[in-house]
Amino acid sequence: MLETPEQIQHIPWRSITRKRFFVAFFVVLGLTILISVYTPLYYFGSYQQIFQVSFRQKSENRTKMSYWEQCELPIYDFYNDEIIPYVNPNVNPLSRCNASLKPLTTLINGSWGLKDKKLKLECRTRCHWRESERRNKIGNWSYQPGPVDCEVLEAVCAENNTDVYGYLHTQILPTPPRKPKVETKNLKQYDVTVILVDSLAYSQARRSLPRTISYMTNHMDAVLFPYVNKVGDNSRPNGVALWFGKLLQKIDRSLFDEESIMADWTHNYMCHVFKDNETSLFHEFQKYGYKTLLAEDWAEGTLNWPNCKGFNKPPFDHYMRPFQNALERKNHGLDVTKRHLKGQMCREHHHTMLDYLGQFLDAYPDQKKFSWVWAINLGHDTENGIAHSDNDFYNFMVKHRQQLDNSFVVFVGDHGLRFGGVRKTFVGALDVNNPFLAISIPKELRKTTKILDHMKENAKKLQTHFDTRSAILDILKFQSASNFTDTKPLEIPGERGYSYLREQPSIIRNCKNTPIPYQYCICQFNKTTVSTDNKVALSIGEHIANSVNEQLKEGNFAEDCIEMKVDRILSLLKYDQSMNGSDVYSVVAEMKKPSQADFKANVKVLPTGKIKVLGMVERANSYKRTADCIASEHHRPYCYCKNQQSATTMKST
Repeated sequence: MLETPEQIQHIPWRSITRKRFFVAFFVVLGLTILISVYTPLYYFGSYQQIFQVSFRQKSENRTKMSYWEQCELPIYDFYNDEIIPYVNPNVNPLSRCNASLKPLTTLINGSWGLKDKKLKLECRTRCHWRESERRNKIGNWSYQPGPVDCEVLEAVCAENNTDVYGYLHTQILPTPPRKPKVETKNLKQYDVTVILVDSLAYSQARRSLPRTISYMTNHMDAVLFPYVNKVGDNSRPNGVALWFGKLLQKIDRSLFDEESIMADWTHNYMCHVFKDNETSLFHEFQKYGYKTLLAEDWAEGTLNWPNCKGFNKPPFDHYMRPFQNALERKNHGLDVTKRHLKGQMCREHHHTMLDYLGQFLDAYPDQKKFSWVWAINLGHDTENGIAHSDNDFYNFMVKHRQQLDNSFVVFVGDHGLRFGGVRKTFVGALDVNNPFLAISIPKELRKTTKILDHMKENAKKLQTHFDTRSAILDILKFQSASNFTDTKPLEIPGERGYSYLREQPSIIRNCKNTPIPYQYCICQFNKTTVSTDNKVALSIGEHIANSVNEQLKEGNFAEDCIEMKVDRILSLLKYDQSMNGSDVYSVVAEMKKPSQADFKANVKVLPTGKIKVLGMVERANSYKRTADCIASEHHRPYCYCKNQQSATTMKST
C-alpha cells in the first residue's frame, strides 16, 4: 500500500495591480533613502540594515502582520568590498604535488594487479571490511595479484624491505537486487544522487564553484535555492534534519511570547542509542527496492562525532567507512598508506569519494540507486578550501552525464563557514546560516512536467533542510505515483517541511512559522549600532557569560572547564522595532583570558530592565583543541579546559 498524504487546499493570494505595486515600491524606496544606515564593526550573524531586499514573500495582507512575522530576504553582492580580502580562488593544496606520480597498483574488475609488471618492488595487498563504526576487520596480506572480495583494498610496495608506496583502492561489489517491501509496480522511479559539501554557503558556492554551477544550471537545468536556512549550529543537527527529519535543537519562541518547541531527541538518545530503529532516508529508499550508498571523508562522520554510536547495522548497501578507518585510525592502515592523501600524489579526500560514487553509478545500470556523498575536509576550516575542487565536481558530472541526466541530483551544503575573520563581514555572517542548494531533475521531466516551474517559484522563498528532505521523500513516494504530475501542496505525515516539486502552502514563510531557531534566521530586520560602553551593555554580556556557565553546569562539566567571565562587548545591535515593549539586541561578547571566547546571542531587555537570553548562545570564533578535555559536542563550544595539557586531538564539526 502506498502512503497517502493529506492534501492541503491551496489558497491563492489576491493579485496586486501593477499600479499599486509601483506606487508602494517608490514610497518604500523614498523612505529607505531617508533612513540613516549604521554599519557595525562585527556582524557574526547580525545583519546590517540593507537597501536591497526581496519583496517576493510579501502578501497583500502584510499590514495585518506584526513586524516580527515579516521576512525580508537578503539580496547581496557575493564580491562586495568587505569579503574580497578573505577570498583567494587560487589556493590549491595540490599546487606542489607531483602529477607524474601514479598508482603502482590497480584494482580492476575485482582483481588487483601491478600497473607495470616489470616493477622491481615487492607489493602486497590486504582487505578492509567494516566490523563496527570505529573498527575494521583486516585481512591477511596477499603477495600474489588476483581476485579480492572487499570494496576497500590497501596496497603497499616495499624496496629493500622498506615500504615506499601505499594506496587505498575502492570498488563496488554488486549485490543481488533487493525485493521492495512496498508495491512499486506502478511507480515511476528515478535515481537520487546527493553531493553534500560541508560548510558550503550559498554565496561561497557562487564564488568557489562557478564551472560546476554553470554546468548544472545550463546543461542540467538545475534550480538554485538562494534562501535555505540552516536549522542547527553544526553538521549533526542539519544532517539529522535531512536524514531523519528530526529536530536536535530546542527552538526558543520566547521572543514571540510563545512556548518553545522542544528537540525531538535528547543528547543522550542521540549519542548513546544506535539509530537502526529510526527511519532514515536510507531505510526509506531500501524499502522501495533501491541500492544505497554513503561516503563520508572522515572516520567519525555525521552521527559518530565525538563519542556517539551511529548505526550498528548501517542501512547502506555500500559504505565507505572502512576506507576512512584504514586512513585515520591506529592499528589499521600502515603509515605509508595514510600518507598517500597528504599531497604528494595529487589525490585528495573528495577524489576518493567521487571515485567510489562513480563506481556505484556504473555498478547498477539497471537498478535504482540512492547515494549520498558528504565531503567534510574541503571547506570545513577555510573560506578558500573549495575553489580548487570546482573542476573535479564538473569533470565528475560530465563523465557521468548520462546517468545524472536520468537522475535527481541534489548538490547541497549543511551550513556555512562557522569560524574565521570572514564572519566579521556582512556576507560571511549571512553565509554561516545560509547553506547552498541546487537541484536538477531527470531530463525527461524537464519539459513534460511543471516541476521546474514550481521549483523556481519555491526558490524565491525561505526554505530549510526539512523542505529538502520532504522533496526527496516526494520523489520516492508520492510524485512517483502520479508520474510526477501532482501540483497540489503536500503535507507528509510526521514531516516538518514541504516539497519543492509542487506548490507549497500559501503562507508567509518566516522564522516564526518554520522550524528555524531564531539565532540562525536569515530574514532581514533593521538594526542600529548602539554604544557598548555602558552598564546595560556590560550587563547583557554578563548574562551571556552566565548562560554559557549554566550550560556547562547542566552538562556536569564545571569541574573540567573554566568559568566564563565577560571582558568586553564587541558588537551591540539594537532592533529598530521593540517586541511588546521589550528591546531586542543582537550581541557579540568576548570573554576574559585565557579563553577569549567570542559568543553571539540575541537578548531581550524587558521594560522592567530584566535581561533574557533568547535561544542558544553561539560560539563565534574557533576553539580548536582548547575544549578537548570533554567529549560532548553540544558543550565543547562553551568550554575552555582548565588543564590544557590533558587535551587530546579532536576535531569540531
